Amino acid sequence: MFWFKKTVKGTAFLENATDIHCHLLPCVDDGMASLEESFELLALEELAGVKRVYLTPHNMGLEGAVVDKDSYGGHHHHHHHAGSAEGTQEGNSSVAILEKHQKEYDQADLQSQYSSEPKGGFSNAHLRERFNLFKSYYTGSIDIRLASEYMMNKEFVAKVENKDLLTYSDGIHVLVETSYFSPPVDMDDILYNLSLAGYKPIIAHPERYKYMTKTDYKKLKEKGYEFQLNYLSLSGYYGPEVYERALDLLDKGWYNFTGSDYHRISTYYHQMKYLKLKGKRADLLLELFANNSKL
Repeated sequence: MFWFKKTVKGTAFLENATDIHCHLLPCVDDGMASLEESFELLALEELAGVKRVYLTPHNMGLEGAVVDKDSYGGHHHHHHHAGSAEGTQEGNSSVAILEKHQKEYDQADLQSQYSSEPKGGFSNAHLRERFNLFKSYYTGSIDIRLASEYMMNKEFVAKVENKDLLTYSDGIHVLVETSYFSPPVDMDDILYNLSLAGYKPIIAHPERYKYMTKTDYKKLKEKGYEFQLNYLSLSGYYGPEVYERALDLLDKGWYNFTGSDYHRISTYYHQMKYLKLKGKRADLLLELFANNSKL
């Protein structure tokens, strides 16, 4: 008689989970556009059992802040006047408090010494400032922490040399990315020098890089670099090609970590509906979540 393991769906993966990649720090990149939106998604994650979330805003440097249209796609920002964001308040008072906080949050950035920095190109100091303010308004129970997703470019190289990186809490792991369409010319050198400086690169969503071949993945793994899966790739969110690549890398056991890469709330609902894995693949994804919790 055969025993089939049950299929694991949607948010079942998120019980006690750590999310190591998302764009929930509002108004710093192409992610969340308001405190309200961020708090709403964090409340949904909390309901699903998420314990810790690393906010990882894009860090493209000042020259790189104009970014791939692919990732900075049409962002429709909707206002949901729900009382859920403020646990202790209800109805209109909660909306009023949220609006007041949003004004303060926006105002603080206008008055900041970093106010001239473009979205997606905020310096680490600027991101820390935004994060501390965001955290002061957050009333949920998720442990929120700050890291960053770095575009591998010249400015990133300078940050590595100055040891000026927003790492994960272990002080070693750093999330890095490339353009979806072409690698940086000196990608090998950048990764090598990052390792030499004592850091461990985690390559964000390798399944999404259109230029990468199976040989490219193999070379990166042979050099000991770690891969982070966007688990949304397994829901078909980025299309069939990315879905197939993600399954291939998952089956090979080449992923080390996983993250949501949430930029907006609609993504969360998509994942709840379409993410379904069974048997060994479900186990493999749960292993990645177990690795996340060590960061």
